[in-house]
Amino acid sequence: MSVLDPAATAIRLFDAERNLHFFPIRHHSPACALHLREALRAIRPSAVLIEGPVDFEPLITELLAPGVVPPVAMVALPDAAEKGRSGTTYYPICQHSPEFVAIQQATDLGAIVRFIDLPSRHPAMLSDRRDRQDQPLLPMRETMFDRGAYVEAMCARTGFRDGLALWDGLFEARARGTDWRGFFASVGAYCSALRAASDPDELEADGTLPREAMMRSCIQEAIAARSGPIAIITGGFHTPALIDAHTDASRPAGATARSNAWLVRYDFRALDRLNGYGAGLPLPGFYERVWQHLIGTDDDAASSLTEDILVGFRAHLIEKEPALAFSFPTLQSMVETARRLAVLRGLSEPGRTELFDALQSSAIKQEIEVGAHPLLAAFTTYLQGDRLGDLPPGSRLPPLIERTRSEARSLGLSLDDAIPKTRELDIYRKPRHGQTSRFLYAMRLVAPPFAERVKGPDRVYGFRADMLMETWTYAWSPAVEAALIERAGDGETVRDVAAALLIRRLEDLEQEGQRNNAEAAFNLLSIAFDAGIGSAAETLIAAVSEAVGADTQLLRLTNALVIGQALNSRARAMPSDAAIKAFADLLPALLDRLARRIAELLPDLAAVNADNVGGAIACLAALAEAMADPDPPFPTQPLRDALQGLMSAQLDPQLTGAVIALAALVSLIDEAEAGQRLSAALAGAFERPGDAIRTLSGVMALAPQLFVNDSSVITAIDDLFGAVDDQGFLDLLPQLRMAFAELSPQETDKVAAIVAAAHGASEDDLALLQRVPDARVLADHLMLSERLRSQWQADGLAAWLEPAP
Repeated sequence: MSVLDPAATAIRLFDAERNLHFFPIRHHSPACALHLREALRAIRPSAVLIEGPVDFEPLITELLAPGVVPPVAMVALPDAAEKGRSGTTYYPICQHSPEFVAIQQATDLGAIVRFIDLPSRHPAMLSDRRDRQDQPLLPMRETMFDRGAYVEAMCARTGFRDGLALWDGLFEARARGTDWRGFFASVGAYCSALRAASDPDELEADGTLPREAMMRSCIQEAIAARSGPIAIITGGFHTPALIDAHTDASRPAGATARSNAWLVRYDFRALDRLNGYGAGLPLPGFYERVWQHLIGTDDDAASSLTEDILVGFRAHLIEKEPALAFSFPTLQSMVETARRLAVLRGLSEPGRTELFDALQSSAIKQEIEVGAHPLLAAFTTYLQGDRLGDLPPGSRLPPLIERTRSEARSLGLSLDDAIPKTRELDIYRKPRHGQTSRFLYAMRLVAPPFAERVKGPDRVYGFRADMLMETWTYAWSPAVEAALIERAGDGETVRDVAAALLIRRLEDLEQEGQRNNAEAAFNLLSIAFDAGIGSAAETLIAAVSEAVGADTQLLRLTNALVIGQALNSRARAMPSDAAIKAFADLLPALLDRLARRIAELLPDLAAVNADNVGGAIACLAALAEAMADPDPPFPTQPLRDALQGLMSAQLDPQLTGAVIALAALVSLIDEAEAGQRLSAALAGAFERPGDAIRTLSGVMALAPQLFVNDSSVITAIDDLFGAVDDQGFLDLLPQLRMAFAELSPQETDKVAAIVAAAHGASEDDLALLQRVPDARVLADHLMLSERLRSQWQADGLAAWLEPAP
C-alpha cells in the first residue's frame, strides 16, 4: 500500500459527531465484500444505507428469499410516459457484491436497510454512455477507475499495465493482508485521489452531482430517524462528496418517482466488464472463485486458488476443446510461473493478470498479438463463467415468465445457463420439432433476444423451399426475462402475447397510413402462421381482407399473393396441426378475393410508361411465380382474362415482352405463338433498335428460355443489329448487356452458336470470340477499329477496307 500517499489523499471515514461510518467500495469486489462483512459485524449498525435506486428498495426482501441464487438483477422497465429513452434499467447482484453482503449482514443484525440513490429511471441515472443500444442501462458506473491522469500515473509508478490490473494489485490480491479499517482507509485514499483528478463539468454532465445530492438527503433523513451507528456503503468515487456535513443535502426534483421494478435472473456473461458492462470487475466467474476461497474455512484455501483454477481449466479443455489442451508438465510450469510473478510484483498470491501471464509464457510458444490466441480466448471464456442465477418457485414474477420457461423445457430447450445453444429442427417430419419451431418464432416476436434462426427455408418467398431442416440458436438471458416482464400485461402465454402484439402492429399500420398495404398485412399473417398463433387467425385474416380490398398498388398485391400461396402450401403440408388448421380454413376465401382484386387492376398496366415499368414487370414476375403452381389455391381464370386483354393493348416495349413471356408461362399461348409475337414486336421496332432491346429485356426478366429456344427470335435480333452501324451498336451495347445478363452461361453459349452458324463462323472462330473477357473490352476494340477506319479513309486507303473479291 506504500504507493498511496496518505498525507495527500487520506479522508475521514468515521464521523463520530453524527455516528456515521463510510465504506467506499468497488461494485462486485470480493475484497471489499470480505472487509465490509467484518466491519458490519464489528460496528453493529442500526441502519445500513446502500448506493442503490430508492425504487428498488421493495425488492430487498425478495432478494433475501430462500432459493434466490445470485447472479440476479433488480430491473425497472421503461414507463409509458418516458420520452426519448427506451431500455430496461439493471442493478445486478452477485454473491461477491458488497451490497449483497451488506444486505445479508444488516438483516442478520436486525438493522434497517435503505437504498439512497435516485430512482432508477430518473434522468440523471439514465445519462449513460453505452457503446451499443443493446447494452443494459446501469445505475452504477465505474469507468473512472480505469482511466485518467491519476490512474496512468499510478500505473507508471507501480508497473501495472492498466487500471484494472492496478486495482487488483492494490486491493484484490491483498484482501487478507490487512484489517477492515486499514483496507477501507486505503480504498478511501485511492478513491479520493481519483475524485480530485476528475473534471467537475463532467461530473455534472453524467449525473454524478445530482445523485450525490440525493444520497446526502437520504443520509440526513436516516440521522433524524435512527439512533446508533449508521453504515453508508457507496461506490468509492462518491464517498468523498458525502462526508462533509456542511454540503447541501436538498433532494433533487423527481427523486420520489416509483417504477415498475422486478427481480430477475442474471448471468455472468452479462455481468462481464468485457461485454460492455459499466461497473465492477471483468471475468466475474474468476472473482466468484476468489470470493469462495476468501470465505472458505480451509486455512490453505487461498493458497490453492491458482491450482484450482488452472487444473479446472485444463480439465475443461480436455472435455470441451481437446485440441487446445496442454500437458501436465505445462500445467505445473504455469502454476509455478504464476506464483513467482506474484512474488516479483509484491503480491501475496497470484491474481487475474498473473494467471494470464503464466498461461501465455508457459503454454504459448509462438509470437502472438495480445489476446489473439485461441487458448487465451478459451481462458477468458472460462474465467468469465456461464452461470445463470435462479429464483425459487413462487417468486413475484408474472405468470408469463414461468409458463414460458416451462414450455421451453417441455420442448427440450436448455435454460440452465446463458451459453448460446444450437438446435436443429426437422420441421416437417417431426411434429414436436414443428412445435418447437413455432415456439421459437413466437419468442422472436415477444422476446427477440431469446432466439435467432440461423438457416432454413424461406417460407414466404420460397428461397430454399426444399429444405426440411431449420437451425436456431437460443439462450435465456436477463434481457429475455425483462422483455417478458414488459409484455406480461398482454397475456399469460407466449402465444397470447404474440397475438396481442400482431394485432397491435395491424393497428400501427393504420396509424401510419398503411392500412391498405396488402403485402404488409400478409407479412403479419405469415408471422402469426410461423408462430402458430391460431387464436388470432380470424382477427388477422379479417384485417388482411380489408387491406386487400383497399389496396391499389399491384406490386404489393402480387407479392401478397406469393406470400398467401406459400402459407396455403404449408397449411396443406401440416393438416393435423390445430394451430395451422385455424389459418387453413380461412385462407381460400382470402386468396380468392386477392386474385380477383389483382385481375381488376391488371388493365391499369396499359398506362405504365418507361419510368415506372420496373415495378410493373416485378408485378408480372410475382404473378408468374404464383401461377406456376399446377393446383393454385385461387381462381386463375380472372387473371388469364385480364392478361389476354393486356396482350392486345398498346404497351411500353419492355412491358410488351414481359406480357408475352407471362402468357407463355401460364400456357395462355404456346411457345411457338410467343416466338411469333416476339419476332413481330422486334420487327415493328426495326427503326428503333433501343425499343427492340427493351422488348427483349422484358422477356428475359420472366422467361429467357423463350429467346433461347426460338431461333426465329434470335434471327430477328440478328437482323436488327445487322442494320445498325458500329457506333449504333456501341450505343446499344450497355442495354444489350443488361438484357443478356439474365441468361446462364450455357444459354449464352447456345445463342452464340446459333448466331455464329448463321454467319458461317466455325467453332474455332466462336472459341476465339469467347476469349474476349467482357463487353468493355469489346467496346474498346470496336472504338479502336472505328478510329483506324477513319484514319485510313483520310489517308486515301479506303480500298483497304473493302473485302477481297
